[in-house]
Amino acid sequence: MSWLVFASINVIMSSVASLYQKIAMREEKTDAVVSAITFMIVSGACYFIYALIKGFHIPSITLLPFFIITAALYAAGTILFFHAIKKIEASEMSIIGGIGPIVTIIASMIFLKDTLTVTQLSGVVCILAAVFLINYKKNGFVINQGTWLALLGTACYGLAVISDTIIIHEFEVASFIPIGAAGTALIMMLLYPKKIPLVFTSLMHINKNLLVFSVLYAIQGIAFYLALGTGALVGQVSAIARASIILTVILSSIFLKEQNDIGKKLIGAVFTTIGVILVSQ
Repeated sequence: MSWLVFASINVIMSSVASLYQKIAMREEKTDAVVSAITFMIVSGACYFIYALIKGFHIPSITLLPFFIITAALYAAGTILFFHAIKKIEASEMSIIGGIGPIVTIIASMIFLKDTLTVTQLSGVVCILAAVFLINYKKNGFVINQGTWLALLGTACYGLAVISDTIIIHEFEVASFIPIGAAGTALIMMLLYPKKIPLVFTSLMHINKNLLVFSVLYAIQGIAFYLALGTGALVGQVSAIARASIILTVILSSIFLKEQNDIGKKLIGAVFTTIGVILVSQ
């Protein structure tokens, strides 16, 4: 199967998954932390099945510090995202997610001694312009609590990519993903021990929309790596994956009725997509 097919699956699954996350979390009584842990366990189980098919291996103990850092950052980011999605729209969350590559680049300059090119700087400007646009109201520039949570979650994910990169250079991706998911779920439970009984209840009587979100999220992740495994370059797949930002905005307006400021959202989605592609160069 062509890598382009897997890349397209990644885009579609990512966008549809965002809708189901919003549907699962928009009920007032839904617990963000319990849902975040449940999501990580379910998606981790899907990754583990994939790893078993590919051939599961145990990493070297020398990588343990990086696994802990990665898991801690993803734990914080995931909890922040689940809190954020209760307060903001799925389309807005998708656009704000474009900040992640900026954080990754800044961190890579500090820790990996990478340099920022003019093209990447142009991408940073595009992304920041998009975030400014979607948060600009008639009474000025306003960032609500949900936006701050999403920005912080995105920053955590962006930093985690640096640790991911170090691990992947030394260890295979298929086995890394389920181990990372398991570690992330464990850290979240250690941070919220009183939520553990509720997590078991959630797993036994899982919200159908949360289940669909978790499975679709895992599928899009696996599709991304399958695209790489069938000959695509990281830049090619990453660039195509950014189409999910625009698709999420369109699907959210149709199925979730997120039609407020739809013009600004579409422009913001386009700017974010262009910005992330430039940043990825």
